Amino acid sequence: MTFGEKLYQLRKTQGLSQEELAEKLHTSRQAISKWENDNGYPETEKIILIAKLFSVSLDDLLMEERKMGTGADATGENRGNQNFMKEQGEYYVNREMANGFLLYYKKKFLLIAAACGLIFGCNAASYSSTEPGFYELTVEPILTVLSAMVLFSIVFYIILKQNPYRNLRNKELVFSADVRKELKDEFSKMKGVLLAGIIVCLAAVGIYEMYFAQSIGKIWKTMYLLSEAEMIRGDLFYMIFVGVCSFVMIFCAGVYWSYSVLLRNQHEQAV
Repeated sequence: MTFGEKLYQLRKTQGLSQEELAEKLHTSRQAISKWENDNGYPETEKIILIAKLFSVSLDDLLMEERKMGTGADATGENRGNQNFMKEQGEYYVNREMANGFLLYYKKKFLLIAAACGLIFGCNAASYSSTEPGFYELTVEPILTVLSAMVLFSIVFYIILKQNPYRNLRNKELVFSADVRKELKDEFSKMKGVLLAGIIVCLAAVGIYEMYFAQSIGKIWKTMYLLSEAEMIRGDLFYMIFVGVCSFVMIFCAGVYWSYSVLLRNQHEQAV
């Protein structure tokens, strides 16, 4: 057994969630998940604290060829090991890890969608003030640079932040029958909403563009009689409209992708 498998077994034997164990060890739930997946190793003081917390020796905890005398029955031990055992390129995933994977990528795509909505919204309007080219030469470049900086900052943050669920994207995933059914039911309920969000936003932008193209021909001769305040209001509305639609489309697409990756070609494992 690896350190991660032993930690998972000890935690389940004590009936602790990852959040509860993280609180006892003064660390984050993501760190616990990473250790249990053998994607990292805790520092020395944390290992000692784990050994004291679960009343096991450091040798039993750290030496892979040793099994721990936790008093768990063989069936319970095997059931715990199945969730994190890697063999033949397969990766066993429990519901807690699946929830962590989905939450991580929802937050990730929330940031990306917000940044893309900002940059698309800032570049949506082409307002011209009383001075020809004023907006294009002054306001638009500033908005473009600021929104691009926000986008790149978020992208770099995501790249530099360690992803504790990277293995789940590259391995063949195996779920228990009940976990697999729960995830598929969740995805089935959300799929229609996610696809509707993408389609409605695309249609809304397309219809608005068609309406604008049709109406511009009718009011071409009188549009310059509009006040500057009226033109600014119209362009601000369009910028917000495009920004919100872009945000919704990208976030819905990201959540859809997360479930699709988690449920791709998975096998059912009876536990």
